[in-house]
Amino acid sequence: MTRGVSAYIAAAARQDAMDRLRELTERLEDEYGAVTDDEQQAALDRIAAIDGWHDEQRSRPDDTA
Repeated sequence: MTRGVSAYIAAAARQDAMDRLRELTERLEDEYGAVTDDEQQAALDRIAAIDGWHDEQRSRPDDTA
């Protein structure tokens, strides 16, 4: 029973976060216009580069010891 309630609460929290993100997106698009395909791709490329950097950092041996 507890898992069911926890899953329900987690799903509700995710839905609330998505609703707030959608609202923010709409407000920003109203103010600045829609994101172009090139802008979206540039953002995805930047995220991929950041993810790659983090993966590289995690794979390095710990030299602090």
